[in-house]
Amino acid sequence: MYLYRKRKGNETHYSIRESFREQGCWKSRHLFDLGTDPAAYIVYPGGCSYYYDERIEEALAEKGTSPAPDDLDTIFWDFLDPEVKRVIEGFQRPASRRWRRSRPEDTPPRSGVHLFDKRRIHFLRCGQIDQSRIGRVPPRFFKAAWRKSRDEIEQMLTEQERILKAHERATYVYTIFNLQRFFSSPFAKQNPGAVDRNALDGFFIESVCELNDDQQFWKGAPEANRLRSALVKYVVMYFDGSFDRPSLLQDYFEDFINRRRQYIPPEKVRQRMQQAGELFGTSVDALKEMNRRELTRIYRKLALQHHPDQGGSQETFVRLTETYQILLKAKKPGK
Repeated sequence: MYLYRKRKGNETHYSIRESFREQGCWKSRHLFDLGTDPAAYIVYPGGCSYYYDERIEEALAEKGTSPAPDDLDTIFWDFLDPEVKRVIEGFQRPASRRWRRSRPEDTPPRSGVHLFDKRRIHFLRCGQIDQSRIGRVPPRFFKAAWRKSRDEIEQMLTEQERILKAHERATYVYTIFNLQRFFSSPFAKQNPGAVDRNALDGFFIESVCELNDDQQFWKGAPEANRLRSALVKYVVMYFDGSFDRPSLLQDYFEDFINRRRQYIPPEKVRQRMQQAGELFGTSVDALKEMNRRELTRIYRKLALQHHPDQGGSQETFVRLTETYQILLKAKKPGK
């Protein structure tokens, strides 16, 4: 079972779906409608305990489906009360977030996952444009897309694609459609911005149409007489995006400048330093320039002056000692 999301106007509608195998392919079917607020089906009787609305289990039972204990937790995890989630996260996490020892029968064969799915998973996990060696990647790397319907795979990858930043989306599309194969330039494998954009646009449209007509890829999915919605998002990503990004030299200069920017301590820290300067009878700058020996010499002189046995203030003496210990720790040894 998995959570299905569909955007309708300004709202997202949710439902529970299931992948099942029929006539040699994986298909998807609707199980239960969750509306626009799945959290409404979570009941909190008290404390950190919770359970799911009985209507869900009754509807699933009518469909002939009996969910595993962790299935519903996986579906509703993002909608749990944050405080409850925080408490149970360490020892009761959904199955999708748990580590499991892989077994030989759980490892997909090399031909078990479509190449387009492999390219998407590989980029989302590794961020590499050059995927010329993707055939050498172990099959278990792509296990997430095995034994699932086309609908479930698209739902899963759509959620994962949210990690992409604005400047990464066009590059992501360039990579997953393997558009570098149309260019002989060595720059095409690492820098999409270096190729002819007009020619690239044509190759992209051609690749999208080719995948849209790939019967093996859409096996088990409903028929469509137009561009499928799962591909429309990539057309938007490509034409709304840009390959322009800072060069390596620009990255180096920005890093160099950021490392040497003047550090301005928070207001609370500046106030403490000012109070320390007043306590030691010197300026903040002078206090910073002092080495450990000079700081200790001033402290001993002031400690004798403010010691309660010498008629000084105990409060001032305590503050002086605490400030001295803090300043001393901040000084590098040997200075």
